[in-house]
Amino acid sequence: MNLQHARDWADLVLKLCSVVALVAGGTWAYYQFRVVGTTESNIQLTVTADALPYSGGVRLLVVHAKPKNIGKVPIELPKTGFVVSVRALPKNAKGGPLDISKLPELYKTDLLQRFPDGYRLEPGVEYDELYVLLVPPGLYAAQSVLSLDARDELDHTILVSVQ
Repeated sequence: MNLQHARDWADLVLKLCSVVALVAGGTWAYYQFRVVGTTESNIQLTVTADALPYSGGVRLLVVHAKPKNIGKVPIELPKTGFVVSVRALPKNAKGGPLDISKLPELYKTDLLQRFPDGYRLEPGVEYDELYVLLVPPGLYAAQSVLSLDARDELDHTILVSVQ
């Protein structure tokens, strides 16, 4: 086997490896950005609450609104749109379905107004924003709504018994 023949074979193998690498890279890019959507926002929102004794006939209700960025890119939230509200469930409700969204809001705040420089959700991080208020004993619905843009929003509602 002469040197020219070996060089021709090596050139052919290198060109084939380049084609395979281009196809593999293109397939990986398509999978990452179209199928998996690694550049898409992916936020999870949960709400929890604690009722603590305070004084006399009132209790301290601590509402935890917890956004978590489970995606792979950081997300900048708008200046408004992270609303936490608390509604009291009526003590004299009749049997049947109860539409919590139609109950009057006792307390409401937009948590993003606390951050004049903006609110950034880093990938893989869970934040815990507190909303603390004094309430009499009873049954309450705590809701958090996070508006991502004009057409996307997340919400989570829980029921809390304050004794």
